[in-house]
Amino acid sequence: MSISLKEAYIIVVEDDPNAQLVALDLLRLGGANRCYSRKSVDAALAFAERLPRVDLFLVDINMPGKSGYDLLRAVRAHDKLKQAKVVAVTAATLPEDVENARQYDFDGFISKPLKMSAFAGQVQDILNGEPVWDWR
Repeated sequence: MSISLKEAYIIVVEDDPNAQLVALDLLRLGGANRCYSRKSVDAALAFAERLPRVDLFLVDINMPGKSGYDLLRAVRAHDKLKQAKVVAVTAATLPEDVENARQYDFDGFISKPLKMSAFAGQVQDILNGEPVWDWR
């Protein structure tokens, strides 16, 4: 199933306020209307439960407290959220980092720093069900 960036409910889970702002700005410039951000896994999950649905989580892997892996496990086990796609957005781009993300069954991988001209298109590709594994 495909959904447009304009119609998708997207939550950016990122503890760095600058990285959070960049991701939201690039999504909005690409046409996203329903993109939100939270600084932690717990805050993102609590917020997600209040939305009508969540189509995509864009999650940093390495955050204080719970990690992107913890979010992925929680989403996959959650009745309402388990259909959401979960994509790693991270600066950890060594081959073993990418392989770990594949092994944990993330729906995609986008490296930081985000590519300004490509990010919204990458997100739309993911929403279209296309694989995006961009680690440079």
